[in-house]
Amino acid sequence: MRFLRMKRGSVMVERVVVAIDGGPASTAALDWALARAKVQPVSLELTTVVEFGWAPAGGPDDDFRPIYERALADATRRVEQEAPDIKKTSYVRRGVPADELVRASASADLLVVGTNKTGVLAGAVYGTLPLRLAAHSRCPVVVVPTVWVPSAGSIAVGLEDDATAEGALAFAAGEASRLGRVLDVVHAWSIPATIAVEYGAIIPFHDLQEAHAAILAEAADRVRTAHPGLDVREVLEHGPAAMVLVDASGEAEMVVVGTHGRGAVGSLFLGSVSHDVLLNLKCPVAVIPRPERLPDYPVEP
Repeated sequence: MRFLRMKRGSVMVERVVVAIDGGPASTAALDWALARAKVQPVSLELTTVVEFGWAPAGGPDDDFRPIYERALADATRRVEQEAPDIKKTSYVRRGVPADELVRASASADLLVVGTNKTGVLAGAVYGTLPLRLAAHSRCPVVVVPTVWVPSAGSIAVGLEDDATAEGALAFAAGEASRLGRVLDVVHAWSIPATIAVEYGAIIPFHDLQEAHAAILAEAADRVRTAHPGLDVREVLEHGPAAMVLVDASGEAEMVVVGTHGRGAVGSLFLGSVSHDVLLNLKCPVAVIPRPERLPDYPVEP
């Protein structure tokens, strides 16, 4: 992916695609995007996808394209009323929602989608679609729950000891710096199911804990070096990573996770941590594609 932010004068403008379908999930996504526009210059692309052969609940069985067009028109009017200075475009796409939104992500900095995984079906942007988008998107995906309300909590980033860490750390640090928030670097660890053995002796619990603390400290120091003045907290927890991050999402303004997404099967399941966090999110979650999808993603602020 190229780094796509445009310049307006000397200010970088972020290209944000918002998925619209007229339901509460897409309302939450647009709420979040408009809130972001108050603190970050953005260019909005409002996109709805008409899927052939499928009609939204309660809609007509034959000609339901006008429903999507009205939803898009309503969203466009709302942007004009609440943020008239924002550059915006509106698109009606035809095809499979996940495929069309992934195509849209190729020319975006962010793809924003709502989720209403426990509510009544209200449109296309719900359920497993955010999982599929997060797995395949060419840019970071922000998944916004319908219960979202603006807050000023910390930015929490899940740190795994693998190649997904750098992109997630860079994105989260950039968010925390821009918003003036604390950055919580969260690293969860647990004793493997197969007891670790070295030279015939069981590795002590304390030694395992220290090893993971060192991984966390090294990552936090890299962020501090790249973002001087940023308040970075190291959070080391013993337990399943997904559970730890879901707990963190109760107090955080945003949770940031990376995804593995290797191949058709791997990308479907994202990686167990990202998958489980998205199914239990309490605040917006940003999913950062694997490093090879973001070769030019900036580490420096």
